[in-house]
Amino acid sequence: MKVLTPECVFTYDGSLDGFFTVVFHAFHDRTEPSAIIPRGANTQIPLGSIIDVDTSVSKATRVRKGVVDRSDNRNVRLLHVAFLTGMPETNMLLWRYLKKLFQHPPGYFFRNMLDEDVYALVQTARRVRKEVHRFQGFVRFQKTKDQIYAAAIDPDNDVVKLLAPHFRARFPDRKWLIYDTRRKYGIYFDAEKLSQVELKGEAFDLTTGHIQQNARAMDEDYYRTLWQHYYEAINIMERKNHRQMRASMPKRYWKYLPEKGANWQTG
Repeated sequence: MKVLTPECVFTYDGSLDGFFTVVFHAFHDRTEPSAIIPRGANTQIPLGSIIDVDTSVSKATRVRKGVVDRSDNRNVRLLHVAFLTGMPETNMLLWRYLKKLFQHPPGYFFRNMLDEDVYALVQTARRVRKEVHRFQGFVRFQKTKDQIYAAAIDPDNDVVKLLAPHFRARFPDRKWLIYDTRRKYGIYFDAEKLSQVELKGEAFDLTTGHIQQNARAMDEDYYRTLWQHYYEAINIMERKNHRQMRASMPKRYWKYLPEKGANWQTG
């Protein structure tokens, strides 16, 4: 690849289609990015020329097709999952990976775990999937006055969209909302379809994850108390093993658990 502007910085809307559009322009213009940064990200932009790229679904689709042609559909899914980590370095990892993928013959590079970028991409996707798996067991719903079951989460990775299919299958006849308080958006299921939503104001207490008092169902506080009593009833103080507890349920996932109380001190 011929490098024309080695200090070029790309900015985009933060979506996967937006990222793939950046990839399309970088290849089309034979430009080597020094950074690929979502607009509005709390990241210092390096010095150099800045190219702001508007998302094009058609150009993103062409990049996706190119990935499938040189690997397979599962590899597109791998890229999507890794992209959701949201770490600043991930965009450049994906760029290096795609650059190598398109430079190699079809069916070879993407399986080469000896390549550092292939290995790093696979490990990144594994970390995201691991967090999805953990949150499938750690999401705690609360009932609102409107008979919607709402849950607040604060994940390290942008996993709420990956969680949605699991809970849709688990609760197909209920209205529910899983809301990412860090990224300020959620997925709402109306018992028929999934929708991405953003809530105005602070619908959840950001410290406890509780629904604001004026929106809670009348019996919600009662059920939260039951959670705490249940935990205390099954907890055997003499056999408490904080190390094993943290291994099975890492502390960063405790934030919004209703059963959390004084007995959750780590000791």
